[in-house]
Order: sequence, then C-alpha cells, then structure tokens
Amino acid sequence: MWKYLIEKEFKQFFRDPMLPRIVIVFPIVMMLVFPFAANMEVRNINLAVVDNDRTDMSSELVEKCTESGYFRLKKICSDPREAQKMMDRNTVDAILTIGEGFGRSMVTGDGFPVGIKVNTVNGTKGSIGSQYLSNCIMLFMQSHSDASAVSADSASGAVIEAAPKYYYNPYMDYKVFMVPALIVIAVTMVTGFFPALNIVGEKEAGTIEQMNVSPVNKTAFIVCKMIPYWIITFFMVGMCLLIAWLVFGYVCKGSLWAVFLFTVMHIMVTAGLGLLISNYSDNAQQAMFIMMFFVLIFMLMSGVFTPVSSMPGWARAITYANPLRYYADAMRSVFLKGSSIADVWYDAAGLLAIGSLALTWAIISYRKTS
Repeated sequence: MWKYLIEKEFKQFFRDPMLPRIVIVFPIVMMLVFPFAANMEVRNINLAVVDNDRTDMSSELVEKCTESGYFRLKKICSDPREAQKMMDRNTVDAILTIGEGFGRSMVTGDGFPVGIKVNTVNGTKGSIGSQYLSNCIMLFMQSHSDASAVSADSASGAVIEAAPKYYYNPYMDYKVFMVPALIVIAVTMVTGFFPALNIVGEKEAGTIEQMNVSPVNKTAFIVCKMIPYWIITFFMVGMCLLIAWLVFGYVCKGSLWAVFLFTVMHIMVTAGLGLLISNYSDNAQQAMFIMMFFVLIFMLMSGVFTPVSSMPGWARAITYANPLRYYADAMRSVFLKGSSIADVWYDAAGLLAIGSLALTWAIISYRKTS
C-alpha cells in the first residue's frame, strides 16, 4: 500500500510540468543571483568634504579617502551649510569636515579637528560608511605619525597591539556566510509551500474523496505525502552544494551526512506544517497566504539575516519555537566550522521536538471519512 501511495505522490508531482522546473530553477537562481545582488560590501558612497584648512595635508587626507574605492567625491565645500543641504537632498551620504589648523595639529599632535557626519536613512549604508571613513582617517594618521612620538609613548609605558584573527571565515567574505543561509531559505520555501498546496489541491480537484473512502489510514496518507519532498529536497540541497563548490569554491567543512540529516528533520517540520495548514484550508489561496505568514516570521526571527543575540529578550524567547533558528544554526556550524551532530545536538533536539509536534498534529487533524 505504501508503495502505491508514494508512486501516486510522485506522479501527482511530475504531472504538473511547472513544479519540477521550480525545484531546479529556484535554487539555481538563489545561489547564482542573490549572493551578487545582495552585496554586503557597501561601495559608491557619495562624499562631500568641508575643508576649512586648505593645506596640502588636508588635500592628502581627501585623496586618501577617495582612493580607497569606497567613496565618490561629489564636492569640496567651504560652507558646512552647503554640504548639509546636499545631504538633505540625498545628494551625498557622508560629510567629512576638516577643521582649521588640521595640518598644524598633525605636526604637533595636539588633537585632530576632523568630523564625520553620515546619512543614516539607510542604516546599514550609513554605519558601514562611517566605519570606512574612520578607517581611512586612522590609516592616514598612522602613516604620518612621528617616529619620535611613538618612541616616547613606548618609553612611558608598554604598547599593547591587538591583532584580530578571524576563524572559519578568515577573509571576511560575506558570501561564505550567506551560502548556508540561502540553502536554508530554498529548502524552507520549497518544502513549505508545496505540501501546503498538496491536500488542498486534491480538495479542489475532488480526488480527496477517493482517498477518504479507501482503506488507507491517516498516518500512511500523511507520511507518504512527505517522502517525495525528502527525495526532491536531497536533490536540491546537493545541487546547491555543487554550485557553491563550482562557482564560489566553497566546500562543506563538516560531514554531508550531517547536512542531509538536519535537512530531513527540517523537512519534517516544514512539510508537516504545510500539510497541517492544508488540512484546515478550503482553497489554495488560503493555504498560500497562511504559509507565507509563517515562513516570513520564521525567516525574520531565525538568525539568517540578523543575529539572534542582537534581538531583545522577548524576541529571543520566541525564537526557541522557531525551527529555522535550529536549522540555520546547524547548517552554518556544519558547513563553516565542520561541527558534528554531537556538537549541535541541541539543534537536532529542537527540530525533532517541533517536527514531531507538527507531524502528529497534521495526522490527527486530517479528517478522513469512510
């Protein structure tokens, strides 16, 4: 009986020519387009300079900032009000103010009259732009620091130098951090929406009545609807890992068996939730909107886009009921750090608990009439 039910589900899946195309095209587009379109490296920051010093030293500072490749110099202003008007009109994103006596201060070391003002309507661009500008100024000042001053500081006390070392992503490449997150999103979208439209599609087509009068029990009916999505998702995850290796040169540091095991547990959650929603929905549109609501909430509170540790306390408490939190953390740990299942057992426990609840609820809520 199980064999024929699984065969029925595969035939039902491939009968729609659009579904297999989505499974192939969607992860390819996610892996090839999104990492380049959603570039985390901010460039082309429009810069206005208010130079009140007008010396060779101030001109050299401006040149140091613009040659970094991150800034585009729009104008050098004499009046700070002119620069402020440009920022108000969104013509510039940052204003660098060089105070009078900057060149003299560089020689004497009596403070550095430099100010930075950034437009933070786009918070990410503003904060990163201010960091870039601050780093350019620091590098400029270090290059012009007086050796005697450094010797005097060394004589007066110990000089402490902090050299950061970045583990798991030594070159701070944002795409390394993004690839596991894209796999998580692709798996969630496919295994969430397709099952949500499964049973409700049979309701609209009228074929669900034939299943209701058959001797098939509810457990076999629900589980057999999930098995094809496990197999389809294995193919999709394998394709994503292959693209990550061929295009970006990234390989999974941990075991591929761990990746697929966590994927199985996550599918049990998303497919179970999709079938649960399908049981309570009367039409495909209703199921689609309900599933969209849950998927958006799961993604925003999963740590895929922003760290869970940065959320307020009440939001962090809610994330413990979010299956994407566990799946995203496990995928990044296995892919980037090479963690084993024993290292992230708490993620496995969370997925198993939520998945068991979703699957059990989906079986109980299916109303089979005979």
